[in-house]
Amino acid sequence: MKKIIIAAAVAAFSAHGATTYEIHYGSLATSFVEQGVLRSAEYQNQPEFSLDAKRLLWTAHAGDGDLATDIRYVELANPKQQHTLRTTPFGEFSATALATPNGSYSVVRVEKDGTQRIWRISEHAEELLVDLPGVGYHVWGDHGDLLVFLLEDKTGPNRAAYRHADGRLVTLNSHIGRALAHLPNTELFYFTAPKQGAAADGDLWLWQYDAKTNSTKQLTPMPRGGVDLAVTPTGQLWASAGTSLYALTNQQWQPVADLGQQCQGKVSRFKFHRQQPLLAFVCEKESV
Repeated sequence: MKKIIIAAAVAAFSAHGATTYEIHYGSLATSFVEQGVLRSAEYQNQPEFSLDAKRLLWTAHAGDGDLATDIRYVELANPKQQHTLRTTPFGEFSATALATPNGSYSVVRVEKDGTQRIWRISEHAEELLVDLPGVGYHVWGDHGDLLVFLLEDKTGPNRAAYRHADGRLVTLNSHIGRALAHLPNTELFYFTAPKQGAAADGDLWLWQYDAKTNSTKQLTPMPRGGVDLAVTPTGQLWASAGTSLYALTNQQWQPVADLGQQCQGKVSRFKFHRQQPLLAFVCEKESV
């Protein structure tokens, strides 16, 4: 299972001596205006803004071992000083800001026996939030519902599953990519997977799940090399590929931003603030 966990959550650890990670953040209107950058030779990924837009959080390698990760943050008004949200003996990743209680985050925790479940953590408390083993990634709907990436296990390969607020689970697709997204104020969720009938390692397509009608459909191929998704404050779905960002318009990807001036590598993850025109993205650079 550990190889699966590493592949799902922290794949770059195995090469952290050959890769540097830059988390760039700033505003994005017609173009990206950088406000700062966090550089590290250790793994850092999965940026997230606090609800009040005062903090930038991310997953950071912390200590010995491939699965040693903490959620770190900077106050954007004073980004030179880094903080750990909560120091634990476990690995935490994929922080997502929760509206209630404000200042807390859902994270995937790698527990002592290797089980991965969703926990709520803050600077002052922690608790098990969703008792569902095998979670690799997660994204919240508007009603306490979830779209989750479930890790490969004895029942089958990695897969996308929709979890109702009451705990009912619906499996949607298998051999999925790592990206999950939800459009606020709708019942629409998105994930990536090969085209129906294609090989398990085939090119990724964008898939949509409508929780209202319990229907799943494939929409369009992802941009060449694209694996990550994010939702803008205006509710538009974007993808990244290389150093470019693409917007989904009429079920087609249209290039909208080029981050090549800031990133001399590839954009591996990117995230918008929910309401404000703030963007953070991870630039992975292979050392020469």
